[in-house]
Amino acid sequence: MLVGAVVVLVLFVLFHVVAPSLISSSLVRQNMERAVARWTGHSVSIAGPADIRFWPKPRITLRDVTIRKPVDGGERTLAHVNRLSAGFDLLGALWGDPQFKDFNLTEAQVFVVRDASGRLDWANSGLLSQAVRNVQSSSGQQVLDPASDADIGVVKIRNGMLEVTNQPNGRIVRLEGIEGTLDWPSLSHGVRLQARANFAGRQLDLDVGTAQPLLLLSGRSADTLATVSSDLFSGSFSGVANLASHGFLSGDTSISAPDFPALLQWADVDIPAAADLRTLSLQSRVISSEEALRFENLTIGLNGVEASGILDLTTPAGNRPRVTGTLAIGSADFSPLLRMIGPGIVDGSEEARQLRSRLELDVRLSAQQATLGAFEFDQVALGIMNIGEQSRLDILDSDFESGRLTGRVATIKDGADDALALRLTIHDADFGSIFKRLALQGPIPAARGSMELALDVARPLTAAAWRNAKGNVHFSAGPGSLPGVDMAAIRTLAAQGPYFSLSDASKADLEFQSIDVTADVAEGAAEIRKGEMITSSEAIELAGVVPYVSNSLALSWMIRPVTDITSEPEGYFIGGSWPDPVIWRLPQVPQKPAE
Repeated sequence: MLVGAVVVLVLFVLFHVVAPSLISSSLVRQNMERAVARWTGHSVSIAGPADIRFWPKPRITLRDVTIRKPVDGGERTLAHVNRLSAGFDLLGALWGDPQFKDFNLTEAQVFVVRDASGRLDWANSGLLSQAVRNVQSSSGQQVLDPASDADIGVVKIRNGMLEVTNQPNGRIVRLEGIEGTLDWPSLSHGVRLQARANFAGRQLDLDVGTAQPLLLLSGRSADTLATVSSDLFSGSFSGVANLASHGFLSGDTSISAPDFPALLQWADVDIPAAADLRTLSLQSRVISSEEALRFENLTIGLNGVEASGILDLTTPAGNRPRVTGTLAIGSADFSPLLRMIGPGIVDGSEEARQLRSRLELDVRLSAQQATLGAFEFDQVALGIMNIGEQSRLDILDSDFESGRLTGRVATIKDGADDALALRLTIHDADFGSIFKRLALQGPIPAARGSMELALDVARPLTAAAWRNAKGNVHFSAGPGSLPGVDMAAIRTLAAQGPYFSLSDASKADLEFQSIDVTADVAEGAAEIRKGEMITSSEAIELAGVVPYVSNSLALSWMIRPVTDITSEPEGYFIGGSWPDPVIWRLPQVPQKPAE
């Protein structure tokens, strides 16, 4: 203990009494000033006094340090440090050449310019710039000759500020209130920054590291690890980064934002209809190029709905950004999705229209289960396209009401302004369930069947537009029934009076073997070109007009025995309003002798 105490006392006397006598403080200050100048390659001015202490380790502190660079006949401030301190070796100081490391920067302001080539033009000479120029890449690693290497150590930052100006667009990014540590043993080694900073009024936690920092600063590719988090989001990246003119990323990334609209507002990014998104999560392998960003092995969550697949975002010069790709979804409600990103054929909110006007889409969506309004789909595949003046929504395939549904809604090329073409095919589906989900009333066929619908409709999709729609429809089904149509009661009531309501003959159902109806649609009405129903004993022919916009009917119903279709038909007229029309018995016309 006595020997230890004597050693401590000797060291204390050596550092506090002998060292100050042997080492010139002005010489250490001059060497420190020259060292900063060597690092940056530019003039350094120190306005404040220097403070040197030797216990427990030799350390010098400079105040009011400014680094400037000549620019176009003037000067540009590269950095200003309120207090700069560094450790130095005692033996080197005794010989007049102290080596400095382990820097502390207090209230440092650093101003960086990113030029058109992507290089960080902070200093174009000095040890750091020399190392950036001389670094070589070998097997993905940075290689630096010993003459360009230099020790750095640990740099502690207190209340710092970093401002990066992007020359091509003039955008300025500023990090303030930086508190953290930069661990960089030497220029030839890797670097890691762990810090907390304020950006646009929000606090960020940063952890960034790379094994090839000089390659990254020189505008070449380098392996990079980064995590960023705040109260609005958290994100990470692991892969290859490049700070060239357009930047480059290739690696695994993840983002989680519990309040996505708030994140966009904080980042000053305007995406119309983003308020409907609420939450966002993303995991993917990202590959970027000059005009494209690819998300491979993508898993994205929006409002709790997860999708996986691949997406490409391209930004061609002079054109709108375009999103292409394929996503698979487990289960989702497609209604809000189509309102937001569906093509321009869907009349949505003003925000949704703005989004579609700014973004081109060519995306395939598939889902094991999906809902759209009152309907449910299984194994559904959709295609959404909005490119140039062409918008299209394709139902490529789906299991629908125990059958299959395909179709397309698209703008009509070279047609009337804002006109839409609706093409829909339903095959072998349960139309009893379909009509029930549509809440249709009255005697509606309950049977498995098929339907083909082709309509041209003008936009906006108002009642007047549907009234003026033009096209055709073909429906076939069977066997099945017409609920509330009692043929025995109809014949009885027809014999008792000239007319009666259909509801008076609704105690039984009309069973049929098949139905086949073809109609032309125009000006709010469907004109039946062919209508045939076959029961076990009778053939029923339908003809007339169904003005669907006014829920009315004007039909003739001719009945013949199946065994003798040439016999005199039993005729009825069905008119009035749906779902309870009025039925008249038509008088029989005697056949001519030649007939």
